[in-house]
Amino acid sequence: MSNYTPTMIAEMQSTGSFTYDSALAFAEAHSLSVRSVISKVKHLGLDYTPKPKTVSSAGPRVAKSEIVNAIAKALDTDADMIAGLAKADARALSALLMAIR
Repeated sequence: MSNYTPTMIAEMQSTGSFTYDSALAFAEAHSLSVRSVISKVKHLGLDYTPKPKTVSSAGPRVAKSEIVNAIAKALDTDADMIAGLAKADARALSALLMAIR
């Protein structure tokens, strides 16, 4: 059994193309999930434009091992001696590095 009546399908086809927001509005109007509506839009071969992916504003990612290596260099010690620090939280390692410098 389908959650979509012929009237709903005709309404979708008359719309022609969907965005995430229009799929959400259609879903709310017909008590459906937005994922179901998007799936049906794609199944019907209608145009769908997904919402743009959010980009992290945190900046470039730095591996914790690189931070540990920088700490070792700042302390003028062997990185292997403090390798266990790589298990610490990245923010804590960054704060430690800034405190050393």
